[in-house]
Amino acid sequence: MKQTIFATLLGLTALGFSACDDGRIPEKVVSFKEGRVVKLTGTLAGLENWPDEYNVAIAGFDGTDDYAIISKAISKDAGGAMSIVLSGINDNVSHVQLCVLDRLRRHVMTFSEMELEQTRDTMYMEVGTVNVSMFNAIQQSYFNTTCANCHGASNRAAAGLYLTEGQSFQALVGKPSTKIEGINMVEPGDAEGSLLHTILHQEVVEGISMTHRDLVSEKNEQSILPLIDSWINHGAKED
Repeated sequence: MKQTIFATLLGLTALGFSACDDGRIPEKVVSFKEGRVVKLTGTLAGLENWPDEYNVAIAGFDGTDDYAIISKAISKDAGGAMSIVLSGINDNVSHVQLCVLDRLRRHVMTFSEMELEQTRDTMYMEVGTVNVSMFNAIQQSYFNTTCANCHGASNRAAAGLYLTEGQSFQALVGKPSTKIEGINMVEPGDAEGSLLHTILHQEVVEGISMTHRDLVSEKNEQSILPLIDSWINHGAKED
């Protein structure tokens, strides 16, 4: 009886060694990142002067709030023609933007946008040539939409101040106010010492007849005004 049990155990042990050493290499498990892919191509200029508290990025949003669900920052050392891939985009994302995000991944402004198709896995976003500089972000998101109607778009510039494209930088940076003596419209490196900051943050400014605070939306209060101050404090550069 003992011989029979011993022989059986010996046979099972041999079988086990044979199964473990059959010459096969275990298969490597490869995992793939799920979700859709957007490939952005274009030529971008003006990345290098953005401060660390902001990122120019390709980002996905769901349309319900200002925070990116997914994003990929574009290196500030990049520039020129480029191709950027944003992968792992889930079904909650309804649109993708070439945009500016703050350090909380909150949307600040948009340069280009594309709606996504639920049925396509890979989509292409061609943005052409885009000036993504800090000043152009302010021009596109605030001066063009809020200020230019009174300041130059209708061939009339209130207080002689032109805030239209191609004229606003020269009209603001280092230029003395025509209304208040001893202060520049924009003093590079000193936002609080600039009249532009004062006008946008105070209800009443002595020497200025119109109140501009009512032109500041809640969205602009949280995003554009800090952007303008940051631009000034970092040297108020044009590119």
